[in-house]
Amino acid sequence: MSDTEDYLPRHLIPELEDAIASARVVNLIGPRQVGKTTLVRDLFGNGRFITLDDAAVLAAIDADPEGQLTSLMEDLDHAPLIIDEAQRSKKLALAIKRLVDTNRRKGQFVLTGSSNVFTTADVADSLAGRMRTLKLWPLSVAEVKRAPVNRLMDWAMQKDPTLGQVADPEKVSRSDYIDLILEGGFPETRTLPLRSRQRQYRDYIDAVVERDVADITPVRKPDALRILIDQMAARSAQEINPDNSRHLYDRP
Repeated sequence: MSDTEDYLPRHLIPELEDAIASARVVNLIGPRQVGKTTLVRDLFGNGRFITLDDAAVLAAIDADPEGQLTSLMEDLDHAPLIIDEAQRSKKLALAIKRLVDTNRRKGQFVLTGSSNVFTTADVADSLAGRMRTLKLWPLSVAEVKRAPVNRLMDWAMQKDPTLGQVADPEKVSRSDYIDLILEGGFPETRTLPLRSRQRQYRDYIDAVVERDVADITPVRKPDALRILIDQMAARSAQEINPDNSRHLYDRP
């Protein structure tokens, strides 16, 4: 595990380690650029890594998914095959399902993606008990501060809770709160200068609209969707009236 000044350990690591030891397939999903790829490559460095962002790899998988996966799994022994951007192939889920049906080894596949490749109900149901799906979110304040995960609700549900079991929170000023909000929780973006960070977040939203949403469903009016996202962000913590917002996306 990396232990550099720039690397911030994620609270999800224990759950990932448990998942790889107990399930045949580990499915890690989360927004673009939250650190999914960095996390799995760092945690499962002994595995074989492929990314479906590579057009040649994606074409090969789509042409013969079971054959390609079987070939890639050769000589891996107890290490996983890590498939990045898994949502880009529509044929991947069924091929993985068929392979793990005949092989009971734990930790065969680790998938990462911005959306769940196992969205088809029959495939997801048939993998019950053999697949763990985990979600990685942007960095929490505790992760940024290198603090332990807050188990306040676990503490509150104990039979005889005592205040001594809850650590005192770190003192944070109002300006610290503002800085944390403006920096955000995306690992590579949060440390950039303000103007660069603003451009990066604008580009991020454009990429989500133009690529990630399109991976899930065709978008007929991407410009209108982009405007709608901006308007929804401007109305954060306010009540949304769909009738009053309809003009934002009813565009020719």
